[in-house]
Amino acid sequence: MGKKFTISLQSRYAELWRYNIVVTCGCFDEAGERVDFISKESFIASVGSNLDCAPKGIESHNRMSLETTPCDSIIAYIYLIPHTLPPTRDVEEYAPFDLSVKVMAAEKEIYNADHKINQWSGCSIELKLPQAK
Repeated sequence: MGKKFTISLQSRYAELWRYNIVVTCGCFDEAGERVDFISKESFIASVGSNLDCAPKGIESHNRMSLETTPCDSIIAYIYLIPHTLPPTRDVEEYAPFDLSVKVMAAEKEIYNADHKINQWSGCSIELKLPQAK
């Protein structure tokens, strides 16, 4: 049955530490029945913490990957949740930053896109893969 999917996230944004990252993924068989559900998170601080600087020991926070059990399709959600907002309200100083999202299925790339992340609201990204033809 199916193949393993690997969802990979990466960002070079220096202040990515201001966001908690959560990835959830439902795994489905050919009939569309859910066969598994997995999730992964990188939790830095509670929402509203407004930290002054990055906590120590978060060097791996700018990369994350999640591998599924064998299945035929996935529905995944990626959330970047800000816990520390930009220090000023000057929108021009805090332009959206890039989050690269790549999905592999059985070692074949089926999705690769850069998503613009609003620094005040974060994001929620939905992926339904493979896409219907």
